[in-house]
Amino acid sequence: MLRAIRLFSLLLLGPGATLYNLQAGAQALNPTGLEEWDPTNQVLFFVGGSPAFPIRAYTDAHQRGADINIFKDFPGLQEFYGTSLTAGPEGATLIAAILNFGGHNIRRVILTYDSSGQLLKTWEPVPQYAEAIAYSKDDDAIFVLGDRDVRNAPNAPDYPLLVEFTLERRVLKNMIPASTLKDRGDSFNQGGEIGQPALKVTKDHIYFYAPTNREVVMCDRNGVVLAYRSISDIVDKISMVDRNHLAQIHHVDFSDDGDIVLELLLGNDRNNDYMLEVVRINIKTGEAVPVHKDFNGGRFGFVGLKDSQYLYIADGKTLYYQSAGAQEPVPLDTKQID
Repeated sequence: MLRAIRLFSLLLLGPGATLYNLQAGAQALNPTGLEEWDPTNQVLFFVGGSPAFPIRAYTDAHQRGADINIFKDFPGLQEFYGTSLTAGPEGATLIAAILNFGGHNIRRVILTYDSSGQLLKTWEPVPQYAEAIAYSKDDDAIFVLGDRDVRNAPNAPDYPLLVEFTLERRVLKNMIPASTLKDRGDSFNQGGEIGQPALKVTKDHIYFYAPTNREVVMCDRNGVVLAYRSISDIVDKISMVDRNHLAQIHHVDFSDDGDIVLELLLGNDRNNDYMLEVVRINIKTGEAVPVHKDFNGGRFGFVGLKDSQYLYIADGKTLYYQSAGAQEPVPLDTKQID
């Protein structure tokens, strides 16, 4: 499911970190639902699940395009579940969605909306399921990550997990054989302690996170795997420090050099406290580096990486970034934020 609503505010910064307001007198956002970050295009979406709460997008603190109300375009729609969103060309938005019309009438589609919030296209990338999507402006194409219906069939072929399409729905490339992952296509199951699928496409590389076994893959633009690692043991080790336990994995993003960055919600049964910890893990070496900690009663939540800096949202309305430029830990100065 989409990410859970956050608790908490920042009390302590990790080594080499300083929080700054994204811009002087930062413009407050007007969220309509839960945050969904597009790591490829660095756009923040808010996703509501009813006609009263449309999809709204922001580039920095400025709204990108008009609101999108999916319910008005699909009469009889009872539930909408956005599995992934990505910013397309000329202000367009592409949405991988599950549409529930009731009575077992469920459709898995990719929707394309223009900058005015009008539906342009509805298509089903069969046989590929769209667990995560990413539009790449470098080749004007959309990448679709997911499994296929054949995953449980006897002697199933080693089908691709990632397909690159033109915007006209023509297949450009089939990439990443399902056998790359431990459980093949079943590796995209998601949940609180494992998180949800993530996909990032850059000019030279493709990165994705498969939640079931917490697997991370880095490949080149032709789908040749350059690095693979399950980070389960690393996450578990971090989570158990000071007798904590992992409650949830929140947003996941990737640095341009291939590190995975994720936010962990950690619980402590001794004092019923919670802590948000953002960590950065090198896919090749497994080295883990703390980025920042946000203790019980905190205020900042990790969104993703923007221009190699850590992006946070405070009180659901204001963006902040964290620079790694400082050499020593810097205590939080409320004057910097206000």
